[in-house]
Amino acid sequence: MPCVKQKACRCGYPFGMGTRAAGWIVGIIALAALVLIGYAVYSGHQKKVQQRQVLAMVEDSTDKLRQALAEKSSPELVAALDANLKAARVPRDPQLSDAAEHYILSAREIARRRSDSNQLWARAEQSRRALAGHMARAERRSEPWLRSAVSLKKRVEDDYFQLTLTLKGLDEILFKLPEEEKPFAARYGAELLLPRDEIDRARKQAQSDLKRADDELAGARRIGF
Repeated sequence: MPCVKQKACRCGYPFGMGTRAAGWIVGIIALAALVLIGYAVYSGHQKKVQQRQVLAMVEDSTDKLRQALAEKSSPELVAALDANLKAARVPRDPQLSDAAEHYILSAREIARRRSDSNQLWARAEQSRRALAGHMARAERRSEPWLRSAVSLKKRVEDDYFQLTLTLKGLDEILFKLPEEEKPFAARYGAELLLPRDEIDRARKQAQSDLKRADDELAGARRIGF
C-alpha cells in the first residue's frame, strides 16, 4: 500500500508540529514576561521596605543625637548610632542611603566627641586638683617636690590640650551639620533631622565649654613654684 505523505505547514514543519512549536515560543515569552513583572514588583516592594528602614534609622539617630547633646553621652550611645549607620546602607536606593549615611555619621561623631569630652573633663579636673594639692604641701622647693610639680603641670597641660581638641572638633562637626542635612532634607524634608536652632544651641554650649577649659588651664598655669 503506498505511503501517504504527511502534509507540511508553510513554515516547513510537518503539519501540527509548527503549531506546537509556535505555542511553546509564545508560552516561553509569556513566562519570561511574568518573571520580569514579578521581579519588578518584588524590587519595588523591597525598595519601599528599605526606604522605610532608612527613614526609621534617621529618626532614631536624631533622637539619640538629642540625648548626646542634652545629657551625658556614652560609648553605648555611640555604638547604637554606629549600628544605625550600618543599617542605613541599602542597595535599592543608593541616593537616599548616601544622604542618610552622611547625617548619621555626623550624629555618631558628635556623640563620640561628647562622650570623650565628658571623660576628658573628669581627667583634667583630677590633674588640676592634684597639681593644686601638690603645690600646697609643706615640702615645697625640695628636688623631688620640684620634679613632681613639673610632671603634674605637664599632665594638666596634656589633659586640657586633648580636651580642647575634642571640643573644637565637636564645634566643627556641629558647624557642618546643616550642610550634611541638605541632601536628605531636599528629598524627604527636614522633619526627621535635628533642627537648626538645636544645632545652634549645641554650638554655643561647645564654645562655652571651650572658654571654660581655657579659663581652667589659665588658672592652673598661674599656680607658681
